[in-house]
Amino acid sequence: YYLLKVRIMINPIKVYFFFLSLAVINANENNHTAIDVMKKVLHAPKPTSSISEINLKIVRKKMGKTKRKTRAFLRYDKQYDSGNHSKKSLVKFLKPKSIYGTGLLTWIGVDGSSDQWFFLPKLKVAKRVKSKEKGKSFMSTDFIYEDLENRGIDDDYYVIDGYEKIGEHACVALLSKPIKNSAYWGKKIFVDQTLWQIRKIEYFSSKSIISKTLFLNEIVNKGGYWLPTVLEMHKPNGNHTIMKLEAFKPDAVLDDEIFTESFLIQKN
Repeated sequence: YYLLKVRIMINPIKVYFFFLSLAVINANENNHTAIDVMKKVLHAPKPTSSISEINLKIVRKKMGKTKRKTRAFLRYDKQYDSGNHSKKSLVKFLKPKSIYGTGLLTWIGVDGSSDQWFFLPKLKVAKRVKSKEKGKSFMSTDFIYEDLENRGIDDDYYVIDGYEKIGEHACVALLSKPIKNSAYWGKKIFVDQTLWQIRKIEYFSSKSIISKTLFLNEIVNKGGYWLPTVLEMHKPNGNHTIMKLEAFKPDAVLDDEIFTESFLIQKN
């Protein structure tokens, strides 16, 4: 009787401490600050340079009708370890013929500043994108000029807003508010806790209104780098834009001349 009584008294204590230890382990697994999470995202391995071939589909819904437009463009990206810039990128449209040669050049400074130039062949000159214009639609898509920039980690304030699943993927949700000027009131960013890649972003025009949502789908490993191959930007009215990565060449040899205004205005 006494042996049985001791066992009954001891076993619940063991069970209690067993589950307590599990709780501590699980808490430590999620013990990341919001900045830690964003650093993991931004510091994930990236190619020093790359060339991407992307197909673009623009879907517009109005009065019960659906209209679709297609585009195709090349994107050149290059990272810099020294100098005044951390990254430069160039977008050059290939299709349709009516917009062939249209381009966007972006320079990101080491201080987080950005400069953009837009080129339309019919204008025959590159136009600098002003700060107040960065909230405008890029080429009639659901992306704005700001979406095509890389914001630095110090450009926004982040807080953790819980843990959620996007599909089958466990994610940490971050709320961000801009420190540097932005077209958005804020964002909710869902980061995959295994790959440390962004799975989804909700863009807020005010505290309670989501203006659009970006889904980053089909994240795969190409050349040793994880990246989404399909980006879908959806608006509440049904309008959406789909970017699909058709080809990707990491660590390509890219001359700095590619990231200049003179190259931007070249049609070939």
